[in-house]
Amino acid sequence: MIKNSNDISKIYEKFPDQNPNPVMRSSETGDILYFNDPAVKIIQYWEQVKDRSFPKSFFDNVKKSKQKLAESSFEIRTDKKFFLVKSVYVEELKSYNIYFQDITAKSIISKFPDQNPNPVMQVDYEGHLIYHNEASNPFIKHHKLKIGSLVSEDLLSLVGEVALTSSLKTSRVNFAHSIYDIHLVPIKEFDFIIMYCTDVTAEDLVRKFPDQNPNPVLRFNKDFILEYYNDAASYIIDEWGVSTGQSIDRWIISKIKNSKTSHIKKIEHEVGHKTFSSNIVFTPQFNFYLMYSTDISESRAKEMILGKLSKYFSPQVFSSIFTGELDVKIDTRRKNLTIFFSDIKGFTTLTEKLEPEQLTNLIADYLTEMTDIAMKYGGTVDKYIGDAIMIFFGDPDTKGIKIDAVSCVKMALEMLTRLSVIKKKWESQGISDNLSIRIGIHSDICTVGNFGSKDRLDYTVLGNGVNLASRLEGLAKPNTILISDRTYNIIKEEIDCTASEEVKVKGKLQPVKTYKVNDVLSGHRNTDIFYEGEGFLLNIEESKITNVDLIIDNLKKSILKLKSNKREK
Repeated sequence: MIKNSNDISKIYEKFPDQNPNPVMRSSETGDILYFNDPAVKIIQYWEQVKDRSFPKSFFDNVKKSKQKLAESSFEIRTDKKFFLVKSVYVEELKSYNIYFQDITAKSIISKFPDQNPNPVMQVDYEGHLIYHNEASNPFIKHHKLKIGSLVSEDLLSLVGEVALTSSLKTSRVNFAHSIYDIHLVPIKEFDFIIMYCTDVTAEDLVRKFPDQNPNPVLRFNKDFILEYYNDAASYIIDEWGVSTGQSIDRWIISKIKNSKTSHIKKIEHEVGHKTFSSNIVFTPQFNFYLMYSTDISESRAKEMILGKLSKYFSPQVFSSIFTGELDVKIDTRRKNLTIFFSDIKGFTTLTEKLEPEQLTNLIADYLTEMTDIAMKYGGTVDKYIGDAIMIFFGDPDTKGIKIDAVSCVKMALEMLTRLSVIKKKWESQGISDNLSIRIGIHSDICTVGNFGSKDRLDYTVLGNGVNLASRLEGLAKPNTILISDRTYNIIKEEIDCTASEEVKVKGKLQPVKTYKVNDVLSGHRNTDIFYEGEGFLLNIEESKITNVDLIIDNLKKSILKLKSNKREK
């Protein structure tokens, strides 16, 4: 039984001994009257305390409870912990009771977001803002918030859900011109909710901007699963027979897997009856692929038509028309040209012996070989007249009178060389007739351009120079090149020629001197090799060789075989 006030004081003094939290008592002058065991580490931290007195700054906060006639609260920090301190003045004992609550965990949680580069905010369960880090300032300013005020309505509804369910919540909110993913985490122990925000504006734009793209755009993840496609890509998706969540076309997958880069440019692929050109880009920031496609079906159809039309024109003429250098109208000009004519000797007799199909194939093979050589030297193929070929140099492109003339003669020499190869092909098909051609070349000023009517044009050459070149071809002996004196004077420094007989030509008062072309002079020859003997033909065109090692290997095998056959004989 309690007998007097002294007994009450003794009980009151002993009561904090059982408190697991630090408790201290102070006199009105700041002397330490009492502390329990949990408070020992705080006292030890205050090692500078003398004569068992509280630190001055600490006691100044304690005294406020007497001044206010109510408890006073403030926070302190020891070496490793944070405490919420409550001071209560006890009038009966003329002393202060000081209670400590360990708030270390709460303080750390409250303060660690300061260094976070992303917005972090804390609200209580009613939606009042408790804390925000510096990264949250744009959001705070936009919504005109301050500590203690209610957050915006869109966030308040989310806070309410978290408060009721005590479970995590993720959502997306817009403010100003930014988009944020917000993760709300309830901290029940401290009665507040932490909101972690991530700016996803860039990602959202990347994911959504293809909607307005008039060309097909597809997005698929690193496992090639389709995640998105815009309206313009519907045709591709329908033809592939896939939908969102399914694997994309296997051909596209193989292209990506075989690529050594993360950016595949301009791959052409057929989808249904259309042709697309696509660029595929991997975006590591978002871990997905974007495929940008363009329908090139129309341009490919045009290219096909142009490809067919090009068969009817010399490449130089075709190119000049479609680059605008050559106008499609009746238009001619006078230029220095070198004109070439050739035909097959005895071709008429040959046509009587062959079936139409065989004749067509043979003449096509011959004309193809000759045309390829003409293209090599830059000649403009004017026309085919049966087995005859008319070619000219100097228009629409020219390299100068001399180079044009020399190129024309070198072309003619290579044609004669190539004739031996063609002859072997014909013999393998059972044609024993001797294959010979005649060539005539003349250089002169001619009229060149578009001749014809307003509805149909022919790009060709007219003039006495053309007639003379044709006349020289008719006078040439089999497998020889006959040139005029004008051409000879242009090329004589590079081409070896022998004077031939003079030719009387219609329209000219004086006979025309002619020359037979022998070969290219030493020092002006190319590196091609040609040799023909009985049962043997060697023709090496170095400019066309792509695999030197293979050719050398075959030559070595041929030599070994010839040597072996020689020993056996």
